[in-house]
Amino acid sequence: MRRRTRAVCGHFAAAAAAMGLGASVLLIMGPACAQAAHQGRADAPPVNAGSHGDDAALGAAATAIQRVLALSSAPGVVVGITDRAKTQKVIVSGYADLKKRTPLTAGSRFAIGSISKSFTSVALMELADEGRFQPQAPITRYLPEFKLESRYPPITGRHVLSHTSGLPNYFEDAASSRYALVKLQRFSPAYPPGAHWWYSNTGFQILGYAIESIERSPYATVIQHRVLDPLGMRSTIPVIDDAHRQAMTVSYEHWPYDGSYVEASWFEYSASDGSIVSDAPDMCAYLRFYLNRGTTPQGRVLSEKSFDELTTPVLNDYAYGLFVRHQDGDTVIGHDGAIAGFRAHIEAHMNDGFGIVILTNGGLADGHTLAEWIGHVVTAAYRGQALPPAPAITATPALKEYAGLYHAHNAGGGSAGNTLEVFMVGDRLMLKHAGGNRVLERMGANVFREAGPGGDNLPFFFFRSGDGKAGTVTDVSHGAEWYAGKEFSGTVAAAAPSAYAAYVGHYAHHGPEGPAARVFVRNGALMIAPSGTDGPPEAPEPLVPVGEEAFRPGKAEVAYNPERMRFDTLEDGRTLRLTITGVPLYRMETP
Repeated sequence: MRRRTRAVCGHFAAAAAAMGLGASVLLIMGPACAQAAHQGRADAPPVNAGSHGDDAALGAAATAIQRVLALSSAPGVVVGITDRAKTQKVIVSGYADLKKRTPLTAGSRFAIGSISKSFTSVALMELADEGRFQPQAPITRYLPEFKLESRYPPITGRHVLSHTSGLPNYFEDAASSRYALVKLQRFSPAYPPGAHWWYSNTGFQILGYAIESIERSPYATVIQHRVLDPLGMRSTIPVIDDAHRQAMTVSYEHWPYDGSYVEASWFEYSASDGSIVSDAPDMCAYLRFYLNRGTTPQGRVLSEKSFDELTTPVLNDYAYGLFVRHQDGDTVIGHDGAIAGFRAHIEAHMNDGFGIVILTNGGLADGHTLAEWIGHVVTAAYRGQALPPAPAITATPALKEYAGLYHAHNAGGGSAGNTLEVFMVGDRLMLKHAGGNRVLERMGANVFREAGPGGDNLPFFFFRSGDGKAGTVTDVSHGAEWYAGKEFSGTVAAAAPSAYAAYVGHYAHHGPEGPAARVFVRNGALMIAPSGTDGPPEAPEPLVPVGEEAFRPGKAEVAYNPERMRFDTLEDGRTLRLTITGVPLYRMETP
């Protein structure tokens, strides 16, 4: 959930465009569609009914996965594979604590972040089976404190469960606190509930408070009683707190300056959008609950009707706290999670009858590619097919790719027509500077700053053609100035409004989850690059003007984006505060 990465389901194209968040996470792969009525039923046989018993094929798949994980740069990774009956494999690679060189084990515990949302959904559907919760009813029936400045019809439980409520994503300064309800009293939805899909951690926090209101019991107690105990998840902890810290692995963030990992910030968390800690065997048991359509060896937890409602997509392939996709003749149910350096991924292949869990304490260099490959490898093993080749992990771009001559356009301060020369000297990337050439050091995949004292503390954001990762470098932004290289083939826009120069800079909120952001100008547009307080800037996105002195992040065509950003407190030509949907960030003097 760090770096606003609690919205960690962005591989689905429409969702990613709407979220506009550069989360470095393990992602669910491929487009989805509504679940077919018969697919994935517990009484329906797998595609190859006998292939799940081929220990040799599954063993070969596990060996292939182990070899690839050993080559990854992540501090530690655990992969669990289960069928409908039991855990088949737990593959372990790396360390639970890099400083102490403590190896991971099959029972190492990780925070699972937003996968916790599906636990919340299961508990609510149990209450629905008992007639104590109706998804189609206004959420205020169960939580009268939930109030908005809205001109639209009431928001229902179904809207919140499916991220179609129109609520904002996340209040970092009120996370894991009922004060989020107070902040929402000043929020005005941008569209009627049900009209669009927008990922909202805040919404799932509200669902947790509704559960507490219905049950008259703390959320963690309800989850323990309604989900963990019935599923036999004895190693899982429903809340992240100091008392359990020693029972968890140490988590890490990738440090771009030297490629190492540093310990992620620790914080307690108890809200229902991301509070659960678990291990691979327990998460395999959780996946068996889905593979068996809401039943366990001890009996049914959810009715067939409630399970269908839980796993039927509402909009953008999202059901209740779960993504559902159709892939190669199978229905796959899953989700991702990220919090405080931890990353997690689950997927249940309903027809083939197996599930995969991936837990890591520091992320993977190319997590999406690797998670997708693991899914294909296990699918091939269960279907008796040849295993796919190992993925090519994308390396950090070489410094020489950024070298070139860039020409200033539509820039403020009379700098239009100036040039920016970037070149290599040995193994160092250099910037031609009037006072002497300066070394550029990496802050992120395509972000650099001048090394040492004397710089202007503004990062250089390089942009590429294509998907922004492997394409050719085309242009670079530096504060309010924008420079195009010879590979830039787009249209040069009109100069940005002069007021934008005051917004340029680094802003941060100093809570344990941040957020932080760098603001700059690119080709006439105001841009923002979110990050954690101590992490590198992530994928930049444009800020689109909305009304008077307000902006919303994302592309212009995503007009329903409910997030709002405002700059204020002008002093010496610079604004000192940036407020992101009610969360204040303050100008920093560091780059």
